[in-house]
Amino acid sequence: MIDRTLTGIARLALRGFFRDLEVVGREQVPEDRPLLLVANHFNALLDAVLVMHALGRLPRFVAKAALWRPAWARPFLWLAGMVPVTRPQDGGDTGGNHSAFLSCHEQLARGGAVALFPEGGLSRAPRLRKLRTGAARIALGARVAGARGLTIVPVGLFYEDKVALRSRALVRIGVPIDLDVELARFGLDDATEDDVEVVQRLTAEIERRLGDAAPMYEHEHEAAVFGTAAEVALRDPDRLPPRPVPLVSREELAGRLVRAPRPERERVHDALARYQLGLSLTGLRDAYLVAEYRVRRLAALFLSAAATLLLVAPFALVGAAVNVLPYWGVHWAGRLVRDPALAASARLLAGVALFPTAWVLAAWLAPWDSWPARIGIVAASPVLGLVAVRALEQAVAVRRTWRGWITLVERRGDRARLRADRGRLVDLVERTARVEDRPGRDEVPAHGPR
Repeated sequence: MIDRTLTGIARLALRGFFRDLEVVGREQVPEDRPLLLVANHFNALLDAVLVMHALGRLPRFVAKAALWRPAWARPFLWLAGMVPVTRPQDGGDTGGNHSAFLSCHEQLARGGAVALFPEGGLSRAPRLRKLRTGAARIALGARVAGARGLTIVPVGLFYEDKVALRSRALVRIGVPIDLDVELARFGLDDATEDDVEVVQRLTAEIERRLGDAAPMYEHEHEAAVFGTAAEVALRDPDRLPPRPVPLVSREELAGRLVRAPRPERERVHDALARYQLGLSLTGLRDAYLVAEYRVRRLAALFLSAAATLLLVAPFALVGAAVNVLPYWGVHWAGRLVRDPALAASARLLAGVALFPTAWVLAAWLAPWDSWPARIGIVAASPVLGLVAVRALEQAVAVRRTWRGWITLVERRGDRARLRADRGRLVDLVERTARVEDRPGRDEVPAHGPR
């Protein structure tokens, strides 16, 4: 019951935190086997919540023991069933990790799910770091303990913006590793966690599979450049208001661009900079430059939006009144944290604390003195809050569409030049993505050891 409750709270929090959340590859996760989930670690607590959402249930997370130092955090970590381990870099005594590993073995032997971040800590760049051997040792130890059919599932986590509210996220589940099949391929069916060579080979395979699923950019700037270039190339011009390119498509193309040789990458960078500068000087957005504006379509869009907003206005106003104060609390919770890797986690925790408090307070202050009415207010408050957010987002989208059309009319002399720059960028992106020389990076292969 606790697991289901925590999973429900996490999903509700994510629905408010993100505008869109994509999960791909979910069909690759077996339902009737013990699972060891391994994920990249870019965004602190939010990473764990996304893994939970993708799996559809609460796995037992292996987490650094330092999280247990604040006394107030311990009950929550206990409720979530987290398993503490002491990392060598934290300077503590790692002798107690044996019991933690045994707990993971028992959970997997019962057919449960365990999740961990095998990099051993947060990565400041959107790139998978070298993996530690903990995942391989847990998997091998669990197999000895009776976890037959154990499957290691790589989970790649992508963020359009790690900090901003109402951005987008993508969970890409990679090709799982059937541990029994993998060990048979090595010819080592009786391997244990004490076999150093087997642990290293299995760690390399986990790193390869997770590298194929996770982001592999050198830094945030590189992720922004190739993500934006991919979005321009993939945009559907025949939508009003324009819709964002799905993250899964954007990241697939951006990943191919970032694996191209350096000269091709630099040409894409320069072409994008030229195009973006032109847009900035004219006050246009890419989506509205290529949109198929027609008077009939614009009129239909405005009438439809106006009717929808009028219909939901009473509900949206009530939702805004109930949720506006906790929303600003969540907003400022992120701004008060200087570390970008922790800002989103601070906002998530603030939201989990502030929003339910506001809903209960609204129910308590309501004029209806009956428990069914108060419970109904608490249940309706998050729904009305989402209605308010969606109504505001729709109004902003319509306003931007209108403004894009007006700017395009006023700047029609620049339209041909901008579209020519855009055409050159799209053509360059398509040609770069077809380059055969992979991985082509000057530093290291983009997806780790092969």
